[in-house]
Amino acid sequence: MDAAIKNIISLYIKIPADQINTNTIIDRTAVTSSIMLHRMYAHLANENFAVADYWDIKDFGGLQKRINVRQDSTATPDISSGKLTVIPAAASEDKQFAIGIDIEQISNMPLVADYREDEFYTMNFAPAEIAYCILQSNSAASFAGLFAAKEAIIKANNFFLNKPFHSIQIVHLPNGKPVHPGFKLSISHTNDMAIAVAIALDTPLVNTPAIAGPIASNPPAYLYLLVFAAFFLSLFTLFLYFFGK
Repeated sequence: MDAAIKNIISLYIKIPADQINTNTIIDRTAVTSSIMLHRMYAHLANENFAVADYWDIKDFGGLQKRINVRQDSTATPDISSGKLTVIPAAASEDKQFAIGIDIEQISNMPLVADYREDEFYTMNFAPAEIAYCILQSNSAASFAGLFAAKEAIIKANNFFLNKPFHSIQIVHLPNGKPVHPGFKLSISHTNDMAIAVAIALDTPLVNTPAIAGPIASNPPAYLYLLVFAAFFLSLFTLFLYFFGK
């Protein structure tokens, strides 16, 4: 079993399988991006090596222990049940809002025959998100944008750090605005990169997949300045990426 797992891991951390040992680092620092880390675990799951709560795994030894121990948490969460979960306030004692920013390379999104059946997409996106993205003119860019938004949400509120990505569901209002309870979101992309900004609101809100309207009422005016500043920073980062080479 270990040999098969090492063969998969080696594809993503770029280390020969026979050189991988219990101390080999396999976390986000060992791969090129968050998307590739999620692709690695989707690949493992596709080969019947499903791992639950893999976000805190640092090395190959930790992966071995996680695979060898069957946990009740391997069951897929039911995000369509309509049950309500209270999201704790994200802000620290001395700050009213927290901001998360993420940039992803669109080419890292795997191209597959059926997004609704592929392990990577079912592990990281809710059925409604998949349905939305496949209807867009550039599905890969839409998926990358949602992925970046989920990463930004986690950066803004670590309550979501150990949540399955497909349970962090982002829906779109009729005007196309992306929303998730407790956050202000902005997503944009070029042909190559996707950017997302998430601002966690100070007030605890209720997390439910269905969103019928705005997630917060009467936000302070300076919140919009924070959104603009964060988005400008993302665009400046993209400028440096393309023209600073």
